[in-house]
Parts: sequence; structure tokens; C-alpha cells
Amino acid sequence: MKPVLVVSNGHGEDLIGAALAQELRALGYAIQAVPLVGRGQPYEKAGFCVRGPRREMPSGGFALQSPKAFWADLRAGWVSMSLAHYRAVREAAREAVATLVVGDVYALLVGHFMGRPPLFLMQCRSSLRAWERRGWSRPYSALERFLMRRAVGVYPREPEGEQWLKARGVPQACYLGNPMLDALEGVPLEPAPPYLLLLPGSRSDAYQSLPRMLEAVRLLGGLGLTPVVAWAGLPIEPLYAPGWRLETTGLAEGVTHCLSHPDGTAVYLTQGAFKATLLGAGVAISTSGTAAEQAAGYGVPLVGFPTLGPQYTQAFAEQQKRLLGEALMLVPPHPEAIAQGVRRFWDSPELRAQARRAGRAAMGEPGAARRIAQKIHQELQARGLEQSPSR
Repeated sequence: MKPVLVVSNGHGEDLIGAALAQELRALGYAIQAVPLVGRGQPYEKAGFCVRGPRREMPSGGFALQSPKAFWADLRAGWVSMSLAHYRAVREAAREAVATLVVGDVYALLVGHFMGRPPLFLMQCRSSLRAWERRGWSRPYSALERFLMRRAVGVYPREPEGEQWLKARGVPQACYLGNPMLDALEGVPLEPAPPYLLLLPGSRSDAYQSLPRMLEAVRLLGGLGLTPVVAWAGLPIEPLYAPGWRLETTGLAEGVTHCLSHPDGTAVYLTQGAFKATLLGAGVAISTSGTAAEQAAGYGVPLVGFPTLGPQYTQAFAEQQKRLLGEALMLVPPHPEAIAQGVRRFWDSPELRAQARRAGRAAMGEPGAARRIAQKIHQELQARGLEQSPSR
């Protein structure tokens, strides 16, 4: 099988990279994945070879958001880890027929200088919809556009991205949909829908935000929604929710833990069951990035609130609001305000219908992963790259 090197930088990017990799595998390609942020669990779950160090940094991949986060990553060994990543990319590139980058300008730099041409880019982070037009800011930086011009295929996440890039010297930009909507996986669940879906995210924000979500759940008794947490693979041990008891079910997937409160409130914590939780959700409470956008794309109204970071800060929340519009209701980070937001959605079919329309308009239709994989396959065929390169 002809190897393709996949380089990604983020938990959401890994999910998308794994979805694209599965479609490429169906077309006859082997996959070598190098995740630059985190442990690359989506690749591992899909059965792909994962190369390079697989460590979580304190910033969760958001080192440039603050000097404090940057220095914390440096102290945790970011330099040595990154050098090991670069070596892994170079080694995997020796046998690859192409490099697929899933992420932003950093992943693109690594893929361009250390990967194997031809280069393909799935730019799933930058959004014209979410871009705040002020000063000299650009949704895609000058450096990123410079590197994009050296790629064979550039696949932005929305049609506006294709138009903007083509107008600025990236003619190979081609919108084929947003593969976030194809990055669903998981086992079925026993608790019956509809769910009140809690999405605390894949970064350390989750340890701050989930306790607030749980307190909001206590205020929502009698709503008719089953509270379910979609836990995104973080260690469970640091989770502390005052007044709540956490018990394991002994399962590795599905409902792995139960959270109970003395007042009788029960919440199911799930792992490896995101597809079931998403498709059964009536309303979601979220401090997540990719998972929130996936939920919006499938018509789930979202109530979000800012955290202290590293990811779901006030600025990040406002950016996501610009992207998702009426699909996301931002509220203050207090259980009472969160509960009120959920009630507003659930009590108003009109607000839920507006949220569904806005989410689907922002995220497009499923099937993009297959379309992008087929486009990459066609480009490789046109270049005669049907055999693995000699070592």
C-alpha cells in the first residue's frame, strides 16, 4: 500500500485527520500519522501507525495565547518534544508518496519543510465567518498563504475561504465541505435520549467547566433531558466536582462513570460514544471547540460560557459565536445563567429551529472527508504517484 504522511496539530485536527485517513485507506493508501499536539488517540483508535512523541503540554496546544502558557510549555520540554516530532516527520516522509497537513500555519510549516511533496492542506481552523475584521489581522496570514501556494491542494472549511484565498493568489483553494461532520465515532448508549449533552472539551478547561455544568444540571430537574457528558479522553483522576460522587462502571467505552449528587441528580459520563450522544442530543452545554462545531452542524443548540483557558477563553468564545451565530448562546460562567440558557432553548421550538439553520449553514453537509480523499487520489494519479518511492 502507498503510504501517505498525515501531520496534524490539535485534538480536533486529529479527529479530522483520522476521518480523512480512513477514506484514503479505503482508496488503497497506508497512513503514517504524526500528531504535533497531544497523544493522537483518534489515529490509534482507527488502527493507524502513530509516530513521534505523544505527550500533552500544559497549554494544550495554545502556547501562543499568553506568555504564561508559552513558558509552561518550554519548562515541560516543548523544544525537545518538537525536535523529536520533526525527526518523526522526516523519517515517515522517506517512504511516503505525499503529505497531508490538517491544521494551521505551524503544521503547514512542518509539513512543507519536513514532509514529502506533493503537499495537501486541510485548513480546518481559520474561518472567514469567525474572523474579527480589525487592524491588519487576516484569517490566513501572509506566511500561511505563501506556503499554501506551494501545495497541490488547499481545502478550506467553508466556501468563503475558497473565494478569499483565490482572490489573494491561492488558485488551488477548493472547498469540498467540512470533514468535521464526518469525524464521528463511538458505541451505542443505553440511557435513552433526548440528552442534555455536556461538552467540557479536550483541554484542561474541562476540569473548570464540568463542575459548573453539573451545578446547572441540578437546576434543570424535570426538563425531560437525560444529562450525559461526552468526555474527550482527558485523565479522569484530576476531575473534582464538590458535592458529587464519581463512580466507575467498569466499562472502557460507553457509560464509563456515573456522577451522583445527594439531591438525587444523576449524570452519565461517557467515553468513546460521541456519535450516539450527539445524535441523541436535544441541547448541549459546551466549552469545547471541534465538538461544539460538530454539534451545531448536526442541529444541536449550544449554550456556552467562557473559562480561564487555555482554550475556551472569552476571546475564543466570541470567535466561535461569530462562526456559529444563533446556534450558540453565550452566557456568563454561572450555573444559574447556564441553566437559564438551556431552558430558553428547550422551551422555544422557534429558537431551536433558528439554531439548527445557523449551525448547518456554518458547517455544511457531511461527506467532505470522502470528497477530499478522492480529490487527493485523483491528484496523485495525475502525477503518476501510484507506487511507494524508493528508499
